[in-house]
Amino acid sequence: MHTRGFSLIEVMIASLIIMLGVTGFVTLQSVYMRSDADTNLRQVALQLAQEKFDDLRQFEVVETTAGVSAYNDIANNAGGAIASGPVDVTIGSDGKSYQFVRSWTVADQYFVDTSGDGVEDTWMDAATLGALGLGVPVTPAQKQVTVTVGWADIDGNNLTVAMDGNFAPVTAGRSFQASNETDNAKTQPEVAYTPGLAPDVISYDLGNNESIETSKPVPDISNKGDNNVVQFETIRYESGAQISEKLEQEDFLTVNCSCKLAGTGTGYTPAMTVLDGDEMVVQPGRQETKTVGVVANSQQPALCDVCCRDHHDTAAMVSNEEYYRTEGGLPHGHYQNLGGGSFALASGVGDPYTEACRFKRIDGFYELYPDWQLIDIIEFETTYLNTTTALDGYRTYTEGVIASKITGSQPPAKPNDRDILVPPGGYQLIARGIYLDRMTSSHLAAVKTKLAANDPEWKAIVPFYDVNLTLLSNWQSANNTVATVTNEPIQTVIDPVNNYYGTYSRGRAEALIDGVTKTQVAAYANNAGITGTAPVSPFEYYNSIADNTLEIEVDSKSGTQKFFGLIGDISCLITQAGVTKSCETNNTNKAEYVDLSSLVVFITPSQFTCPITIPKGRSTPFFSCTNVSENWTGTIQFQLSKPGYGVSIKIQQPDGSIANTDTIRLTTGLNSTSNRDYNLIIELFE
Repeated sequence: MHTRGFSLIEVMIASLIIMLGVTGFVTLQSVYMRSDADTNLRQVALQLAQEKFDDLRQFEVVETTAGVSAYNDIANNAGGAIASGPVDVTIGSDGKSYQFVRSWTVADQYFVDTSGDGVEDTWMDAATLGALGLGVPVTPAQKQVTVTVGWADIDGNNLTVAMDGNFAPVTAGRSFQASNETDNAKTQPEVAYTPGLAPDVISYDLGNNESIETSKPVPDISNKGDNNVVQFETIRYESGAQISEKLEQEDFLTVNCSCKLAGTGTGYTPAMTVLDGDEMVVQPGRQETKTVGVVANSQQPALCDVCCRDHHDTAAMVSNEEYYRTEGGLPHGHYQNLGGGSFALASGVGDPYTEACRFKRIDGFYELYPDWQLIDIIEFETTYLNTTTALDGYRTYTEGVIASKITGSQPPAKPNDRDILVPPGGYQLIARGIYLDRMTSSHLAAVKTKLAANDPEWKAIVPFYDVNLTLLSNWQSANNTVATVTNEPIQTVIDPVNNYYGTYSRGRAEALIDGVTKTQVAAYANNAGITGTAPVSPFEYYNSIADNTLEIEVDSKSGTQKFFGLIGDISCLITQAGVTKSCETNNTNKAEYVDLSSLVVFITPSQFTCPITIPKGRSTPFFSCTNVSENWTGTIQFQLSKPGYGVSIKIQQPDGSIANTDTIRLTTGLNSTSNRDYNLIIELFE
């Protein structure tokens, strides 16, 4: 028998096919290796930045002392035991070395009294203090530090990461005690505290001669590209003395980020509030091997690096009760929000996803915390809590909501005296959200024991927060013919060309014609509810919390003649040293403060009034003329002055044009409520 072999041509063709296949495999493998190497280099850079932060916070004294690490020694590329400059790091089993370059910049900040009333009110740097003729304190109230680490990737491209943080003049030993609230930590100078006033700030008696409140009327909100950064603080203070003493301040920051999965790496579990005896303390996070992420692009706040990296859970973390958020009792997933309630699960390296993270300042540095948990939201008109009866009823209600959530019992009914009867015009509504932090099983059991015993101090060991969510929630009216409710996009930038004035309106009820409608306010239950952005998962999307129990009845006194409202926005810009900013209308930054309550309105003929409403925070102020007869024609003139400034007033007309006049002229009567047809633009110049 003759056996046929392979010809030379067949062998060559087979070899070519094998070579092409191997080449493709090697090319594909090199792409994955390059991606993995780049991810590892970025992780090393972040660890080097974190290492320097940890080094700087270990100062032993505040003032410069020979041979001792001091707070006042922290400056650009100075301070701590680790020097700036190149750092060689060996990565991988092949022993290959990469060079990173580490540096840092420091900005000293001082909290000073700019109004002469003896109370510090504004953060400034030394240059600004000098320009104002104010003395510069020896020790800064805080140091803002940015650590930058640069390196070259495997293709020779120069890359950097930057990490920001703040240090207070509290030594590492004392700050550790403070965060754990030991007896030694409480031996410190007394700090006087002036509690806020309702209805802007709601304080709660904790039953142990202490009270707690969210000290800002509304959270600070700022846009950074596609990211919202939201900050506020809560204050615990001694309430039994003649002069209140601040006992603890908690600073929170919440931010949304764009991330992508980066495989398995080293991240941190959340720092969290736990119960130690009868006191709540901070338990720091710990390193954990788990799925990690990286930022999808570099045009995001620096804290997004940590948010993307660490905000991942494992089954072990859930079992140990040290997780960020669960979904159906399991570690939470990561999704790309596609809009309209549609989400794509991120499952492989490089898959994009949206994220939102909550941070708490610990030892002067923002650390990742478990997600916010909204348990209730309630709406009312801005003056509702002005009476003692309403305020006491509101506190009783919210405390009942918190207790029912802890015990699993039926929550109380919302206060039933919040409905309003109004003529056509504009009326600012407020939404307040009650948040209850997740507690460990032992912590929760201790609270339940106090509740069962009717112990009035149960609130003292419960981490809860009452937050003004007006500018972060979503609003709507059940009947837009009777009344609308503003729900403008969060817009804190200034661009007068596009009518952006650093403010926006949400929750303004605009009563139009006679009738009855209900309004609704809703917020997502987790971190997206604080950032005011889209939900990051289908679980968050389907778990929003709403209140639709507020009824508005509009009555225009209709009879022989009809009456309407005339509502208009008030936008305010102030230019100082060639820099244009949004006017501060609530007196938190006194140098930029414009008192819109002194805005004078002349109505000719005088048959109605046009009160000015100045909501808190970045909400748009507005004027609202009520009971304007259908037969009224005339002028509405606005006048404002601010010492040291020139004032220009303009009126935006119904067709969108802007007239250089301070007067609205109606030559024909209204036939319906005028809702933002005429808007006021105030510009101040030094």
